[in-house]
Amino acid sequence: MRRLFLHFYLFMLLVLLGIGWSVDRLWQQSQPQQQPGWVSVLGQSLASQLNQPDASAEQIAGQLELPLQILAINSIAWSEPEQQALGRGQLVPLFSGNTVYFYRHSHDEQQLLQFGPVEIEASSHQGYFFTLLFFALLAIAVALWLWPLARDIQQLQRQLKQFGQGMQLPEQKLPAHSLLAPIANSAQQMAEQIRRLVALQREMTHAVSHELRTPLARLSFALEMQNIAAADKQAMLQDVKELDQLVDEMLDYARLESQTVQLTKEQVNLAELADNLVEKLTPLPGAAIKLQKPDTLWLCCDAHYLERALQNLLVNAKRYAKQQVLLTLSQQQNQLLIRVEDDGPGIAPEQRDKILQPFVRLDESRSKGHGGFGLGLAIVSRIVSWHQGQISIGDSKLGGALFELRLPLKQPQPNK
Repeated sequence: MRRLFLHFYLFMLLVLLGIGWSVDRLWQQSQPQQQPGWVSVLGQSLASQLNQPDASAEQIAGQLELPLQILAINSIAWSEPEQQALGRGQLVPLFSGNTVYFYRHSHDEQQLLQFGPVEIEASSHQGYFFTLLFFALLAIAVALWLWPLARDIQQLQRQLKQFGQGMQLPEQKLPAHSLLAPIANSAQQMAEQIRRLVALQREMTHAVSHELRTPLARLSFALEMQNIAAADKQAMLQDVKELDQLVDEMLDYARLESQTVQLTKEQVNLAELADNLVEKLTPLPGAAIKLQKPDTLWLCCDAHYLERALQNLLVNAKRYAKQQVLLTLSQQQNQLLIRVEDDGPGIAPEQRDKILQPFVRLDESRSKGHGGFGLGLAIVSRIVSWHQGQISIGDSKLGGALFELRLPLKQPQPNK
């Protein structure tokens, strides 16, 4: 940060000095070298009146409203041509900034008469031009400084976005001379650390889940062989079954969480997929599913994973609904809209952000047989993100929860 500040400060200081000096030189060079025409006319009029025999310098200065000052004969260092002109009795003008003075020897040539100063109006248009030129050059200089910085920021943003989507380290690094190189190096180190931690977590999940399968199988077999009261044995077997289901879901989620999953995208008629899915879920206990859809609705997606996401949403809705679950498929401009809603208790607004996280359940007091293990909606969120979609949770018109999926829609090219 200090390097960036010093670089910008020194750059602006040098640019202001350089542009200011250059514009000032241009301004001086653009000033007219010849006196304006009215100055010559005024000088000729003044000279003609002074040449009259009975002319008085004070009276002439009063008539022309010019200040008059008597100076010593040698008070001004004249050039040779100017000295010769004064010796011939001529009027000599001298310019100082935006003013002009007229000089002439007195009749006895012992004194120097100074008439003036007379203001010369500068061209306002020319002043505006040089002002605009200064700011234009300043804007160009700042743009040239900011352009590589903005380019590096965009490249760094693209790399971080790529890392966030695929957990892949940036392949192209910023040049070492870039002002953002230290930030990019820190981001790369952070990405490498995150990648190692995620890989370690995934390996531990797989290892623990696989190691649990064997003792669970032995425990289930041992319980079947033991002479225990039927009610106690049934409760123990149910616990073993729940543990086995938890292991299955953990392995499933770990596989989905990994970034090595390759989607097999193809044009899928979601209307037909929804029909088949509703028919498959109808025998399950819970509320009935009502389907609203067009005859055909094509989407380029992975049919297996998208069906898995819809199944998780519908099973979750059937679990909490009282009498009705509604699945709606529609198209809105360039998006496919999937809505799953029920007439159950709904989800409180403060819980809607947490419910999509793994192992989060709305009511910890509910049995796992009813509430699940809190992985179903996390799997849905992961699948939707793979398809560059969005998921939101709201209130249904039926009185319960509303899950809305928005997926980017591509025009279908179905096989005929």
